[in-house]
Amino acid sequence: MIIELSVKNFSSFRELATLSLDAEPLKTGQSSLISTESKGKILPVIGIFGHNASGKSNLIKALIYMQWAMLNSDYLNQPTTKSPLLQPFLLNIESHKEPSFFQIVLWDTENKVEYRYGFEINAEHVVSEWLETVSKVKKNRRRQMIFLRKGQEFVKLDESVKGSISHLLNNVRPSALALTVFAQFADPISSEVVKLISRPSLTIVDGGAQEPLGYAMHQYYENPEFALRVLQLLKKLDLSIQDLKITREPFTEVHLKTIPNELKPLFGPTSEILRAVTTHKLHGSTKKNQYVEFDFASQESFGTRRLFALMTLALQMLDIGGVFVLDELGSSIHPFMSRELITLFQNPQTNPKGAQLIFCSHETFLLSKQVGLRQDQIWFTEKNAQEETVLRSLLEYNIRSECEFEKNYREGRFGAVPVTWN
Repeated sequence: MIIELSVKNFSSFRELATLSLDAEPLKTGQSSLISTESKGKILPVIGIFGHNASGKSNLIKALIYMQWAMLNSDYLNQPTTKSPLLQPFLLNIESHKEPSFFQIVLWDTENKVEYRYGFEINAEHVVSEWLETVSKVKKNRRRQMIFLRKGQEFVKLDESVKGSISHLLNNVRPSALALTVFAQFADPISSEVVKLISRPSLTIVDGGAQEPLGYAMHQYYENPEFALRVLQLLKKLDLSIQDLKITREPFTEVHLKTIPNELKPLFGPTSEILRAVTTHKLHGSTKKNQYVEFDFASQESFGTRRLFALMTLALQMLDIGGVFVLDELGSSIHPFMSRELITLFQNPQTNPKGAQLIFCSHETFLLSKQVGLRQDQIWFTEKNAQEETVLRSLLEYNIRSECEFEKNYREGRFGAVPVTWN
């Protein structure tokens, strides 16, 4: 579970920006909050709104880079410092010289521990890195700095982990994250942090539906009981789909023509491919219960395929209590469908394990009372005069909870809308 994400000097973020999922003491929407035994209440959903190029997606990219870096083994041909995603703010002469800053605060529901992990990094090496735990012993919060790294020197190493990681310090290369190295050698605390950040515990969809579609089809194919639940949800959304079946078929020359040349060497005579077929009711016939089959890939709309992928991933997150991060919610799907996705996470009955949804969107309907997001669940991004992205919560604006957020946003009361000319 994510409590907080912070980034500085990354892409369009020059100054420190922090997205918080800690629930504020508001009177509205209490029933939707995730209650924890010792942490307090956490938000199940966060929505980030802003116009094109305002920096919404860059916050998602920061999390994508952080996840990749924490899982990356730092091979010689793929150092953590050389990722194309790692880019400081380029529109300030000083920021070129400064490292990028990343920090994430995670809540471990199983062990009831808070992990605060972060690092500073540039194109050459890891500048600093830290891991802190916070737990409650009765009513007292107990903080432990597990390790603090400055360059290649570990200036702080907690007594509780010296026995398990002291001998690993020399294995940490300048371009590698110590957390990853410690987790590879089964250090319990580092392994738990990596587990919380790994897929499927943290699943990120960056943009269009094609990226998660194959994964969603695989999940549907492998688990018939899960597939039935996905199908029931699609029927509820009134897509006119009576059934959806996925089968494995031999990979043929016909399939080979549809894939990029660089991927063709990966397929051979024994390769197989997943094929999905939907069933629709045939109208106008004198016979009852006649149906026609559609090829899912070529005859169903892009929006239907995207909705299938998103709903499949959402149900998986709800089952495991994971975090679903989604860029461009509302792209190619109806606003009411987006609302249904949000409702799955907002409703404790469909979200008993405390899964979370973090999304970016242009869809102003999602700010309306029909969706029911609280003030602390709504965030905005916009550029200042120096073209730096500024991230703000709706709570920072002097507005009553009973006001219509969508109307005020459309009128430009919160910024984060494009300037237009008549």
